[in-house]
Order: sequence, then C-alpha cells, then structure tokens
Amino acid sequence: MNFKKLSSILFLLVFFVSCNEYEKLMGPILKIKLADSNPNPIFDGEAEPPIPNRFENDRTILGIDSNNNGIRDDVDIWINRTALDYNERMAMRQYARAEQDELRVCSLELKDETSKVVTESMNSSYCLNSLSDHKRKVRDRTEFEVDKLTFSSKDRIDCRGFYDRNSFVAGGGDISKPYLNCKFKIQNLESEIKAYKNFGSHSR
Repeated sequence: MNFKKLSSILFLLVFFVSCNEYEKLMGPILKIKLADSNPNPIFDGEAEPPIPNRFENDRTILGIDSNNNGIRDDVDIWINRTALDYNERMAMRQYARAEQDELRVCSLELKDETSKVVTESMNSSYCLNSLSDHKRKVRDRTEFEVDKLTFSSKDRIDCRGFYDRNSFVAGGGDISKPYLNCKFKIQNLESEIKAYKNFGSHSR
C-alpha cells in the first residue's frame, strides 16, 4: 500500500470518527431544543438562534451564524444548553469564536494571520480550562468537545492541514494565571481561582 493511499484511508477514518463524535454531542442537545416551548430563549441578553439546516450549515467552512455573534449557530446552541454556569458559558463562547476565526483564516488562506489566530485560540483555551476543568472534574474536556463540534465536516477538518502546512509562531498568554486570558468579567473570581488551584493540586 503506497503512502498516498494510506493517507487517504487515515483521513477518511478521522472524518467518520469526527462525524460520529459530532452526532453524539449535538444529537441530545437538538432534541432538548426541539422540545423547548420557547424556540428562541434568551441567554445573557442574546436570543438563541434557530437550529440550522445541517446540509446548508456544512456547505461552507464557516457555516451559518444567523445572529452574527462569531459563533456557528449549532455550536452556539450546544454551548447555551450544556454550560454549567455563566463563567463556563462565556469561556466556551470565547474559545468557540477563536476556533471559528481559525476557520475564517483557513477559508480565505490568510497565511499571514495564522500566528495571530492560533495564539488567540491558545489563550482562549487557557481561559476555558481554568473555568471548566474543576467543575467537570476532567482536564480539557470542554475544550475537546468544542473542537469536535467546530471541526465537524471534511472541509473544516482539512483546515487542520492548512495550519500544518503554513508555519507560524504562536505565543500563548499567562499559563500560571490562565483566567487572565478571559475577555469577560469573571463572576466570583476569587472562588473560581481557589477551586481551580485546588483541582490542579489534586489532579496531578
């Protein structure tokens, strides 16, 4: 078996696994939304978007963002329905926007912007994990789940190759104080810091 054929088989395997992961994460949430008597509830002052048509949503790399908040509608719905509290929800949104911006740069092949968007994604992941890990009792869980939802089609998965092919130097933010990478006002900051540090000391 030649390398090209093997690479194609491996890509198809990754694609089908990714699709299956998307369905496992999104399926239950869409059922909850469909059963909701209010089709467009308000979360943090913003109306939740309607469920996008799957085919139309996957026709382009960026998909559908009907409320123009920088987050794809399906991912937006998932975040609203799964976040445990305000802080985690806002951190999920920040990370989802950063991931969506990576897809934007890929779709337009803006090689000069790779460093900027990857750095933002890294910083946003630090923020998310600092506000989520101690609540979920698992490291990086929500980060991985947002990744699986964001990179949910063949073209989106191909974008990972775009970043592999184009060298960049990404400098992350403050790892020792990851909450400083959050772009929103964290509620009950001192309690969050204490819980995060306590979880970190017991999960090593």
